[in-house]
Amino acid sequence: MGSLLNLANFLSFSRILLSIPMWFSLTSINANSNIESIYWFLFLCLIIAITDLFDGYAARYFNTVTDIGKFLDPFADKICVLVFIVYLSIEFGFYYLSLFIVLAIRDIIIAIVSVYFAKTRNLYFQANNYGKWFLFFIAISMILSVVLIPDIINIENKYLITINNVFYISSWICFLFATYKYFKTYYLAYSKD
Repeated sequence: MGSLLNLANFLSFSRILLSIPMWFSLTSINANSNIESIYWFLFLCLIIAITDLFDGYAARYFNTVTDIGKFLDPFADKICVLVFIVYLSIEFGFYYLSLFIVLAIRDIIIAIVSVYFAKTRNLYFQANNYGKWFLFFIAISMILSVVLIPDIINIENKYLITINNVFYISSWICFLFATYKYFKTYYLAYSKD
């Protein structure tokens, strides 16, 4: 199953570390921000996305898939999303706070169930495709929300608000399907005995 120290796990762990400069970038953006602060923010988003794309690919290509990697990849995703959602909940209130609360409750349950299966049955579950689509849609929505904060962008690009809303609603749909699929998988694994 591969070593703990491999390229895939390094990429996942680096995504967790990148959440720190992401937080500082987010909190520095306001209505008066210049375009350079948005470029820095978008650069960090790009690096995070690249590590997310290549960690799974590297694990399969180098045959270094590990149980810790199966845990670390979605955990790194959740840390990055958490940084965004906490910031956006502070910045925009209920629009993202509602998602944060529902996501937190679901992910706490998933974490508890995952630990149960890991400890009692040595079972590790990977993220499902709906969960990956949820992350894609919510990431685009969150990025657009941040990009729209500075007046220099917001005033001249009103169409981005509509695009943002489409991605936000799509993320909720994928979230519901992902949640259903997670709990169905857990139920089937639990009822095997």
